[in-house]
Amino acid sequence: MNVDSHLLRLVHDILFREWDPLGVNADEAATREYSSYITGIIHLLRKGADERKLSAHLLRLRENSLGVSLSDPRGDELIASRLLAAYEIAQRGIRPARSAEELLARYQAGERVFNGSRIETDDRESLSGCKLDGLVLRNAYVKLSFQGASLRGADFWDAELKGSDFSNADLRGAQFHGSVLSNTSFQDARLEGAQFNEACYQFRMLKTGEFPDS
Repeated sequence: MNVDSHLLRLVHDILFREWDPLGVNADEAATREYSSYITGIIHLLRKGADERKLSAHLLRLRENSLGVSLSDPRGDELIASRLLAAYEIAQRGIRPARSAEELLARYQAGERVFNGSRIETDDRESLSGCKLDGLVLRNAYVKLSFQGASLRGADFWDAELKGSDFSNADLRGAQFHGSVLSNTSFQDARLEGAQFNEACYQFRMLKTGEFPDS
């Protein structure tokens, strides 16, 4: 993933999961609702726009394009600061996480992409119940507990997840294409819109539309 695609993913995640003036982010099917605004925002970031300019741009999009007013302008100011942080994160490049604690701390600081991470722990509380929507762990090797975690729209393409626990997790819209899922639990997980194409689950290849235990 290059800098451009990394930044695009971060901006998209902020607009849909945090800005969301239309209040549609409860539905993963609406994930592209604000996609048409991403290019303009990235252009401003590359031109060196500050928080004030970004906040004004968000206000124009909100009021002129979406017809939604905002009672407290600090909301757009906060999102503008998050976009500036995302730009800095993308410039630093993608760095794998070395532990569950490091991954969580960096996620909470605004990072989302941890491709190539290798994390293995038997700690059943490692990431249980954490909010990790939009997490990206492509080509990773992880054995972690995500029990009860929110992982909406998460991306586990080609990840080896043997022994990981996703029971009671919210995996709506998550992607598991080509993942290895041996001894991986999905008990009582929410899987609406999740995709498991060509994932290897309990030594069998899942087909399009199939789910673990189906």
